[in-house]
Amino acid sequence: MGVFRREIWSAVNFFILVAATALSLSFTVSLFFYQLGLPADLGAYIRLNLFVSGCVALPTAIIASLHDFHMRAYQHKLEEMAWTDSLTGLLNRRFFIHAAEEERARMRRTKTSAAVVLIDLDHFKEVNDLYGHAAGDLALKEIAAIAHSELRGPFDRLGRWGGEEFVVLLSGVTEDHAVVVCDRLRARIQDEVIQIGDREVSVTASFGVCMMHPATPLNAAIEGADTALYEAKREGRNRVIVAPASEAALQIVTALPVRSVKPGRAGKGGRAAERVSDDPAPRRAKAS
Repeated sequence: MGVFRREIWSAVNFFILVAATALSLSFTVSLFFYQLGLPADLGAYIRLNLFVSGCVALPTAIIASLHDFHMRAYQHKLEEMAWTDSLTGLLNRRFFIHAAEEERARMRRTKTSAAVVLIDLDHFKEVNDLYGHAAGDLALKEIAAIAHSELRGPFDRLGRWGGEEFVVLLSGVTEDHAVVVCDRLRARIQDEVIQIGDREVSVTASFGVCMMHPATPLNAAIEGADTALYEAKREGRNRVIVAPASEAALQIVTALPVRSVKPGRAGKGGRAAERVSDDPAPRRAKAS
């Protein structure tokens, strides 16, 4: 809504500018002819000239303003298409990485930490198989809306990573805070009932969390979150698992090992958020 108001205000300003310019040019021409001594009655001439100028200037200004408004709206739509996911309206993968790198630059200045979170909807293929892809798309949009409502607006970044996976950047948080936020969102998704036609569908989600410090490469943090997500899938799904931030800092482009699970803190509603230790294993294949 704020963007729309700015576009309207810009169009109004453009209208005033065009109308004032046209009237000024017309009045200047009138004065020029008056100096040449062409009009006999100055008052009548000025009134007639202003009337004719207004008849020309106002439609010209309206047409120009509408054209400018539509061009701005079209440009804004193109920009949105470049950085948002067409289905959910969330950030796409490319722009999320751009936003995360900007956050890393800010973190280097402020010496704060952030958390990278990968979210995968559990057994989502079954929703598509049972109810169709249109129902699956509706479920994705509902989950995206829920996730957006649980985050802190301009401070956190939410994107669609691909398929039924979402990615979140929680800025300026500690590990404890990140776990609380993720477990609250996990519970919201679990409790949500999605109406698909005359049927009600519920889904759950698994969360992989990796803390990111100013020196942590973004791809390493994403790899850490990805490995933690695999652990959440392997341990039964519908849970939050945290990967050690120190491990992410050491891994830059190589794959992180899968780790065994140790009991951790309980999140909201008694659901266990778990921490991982350092037992090497092959990197995960895609889990549903």
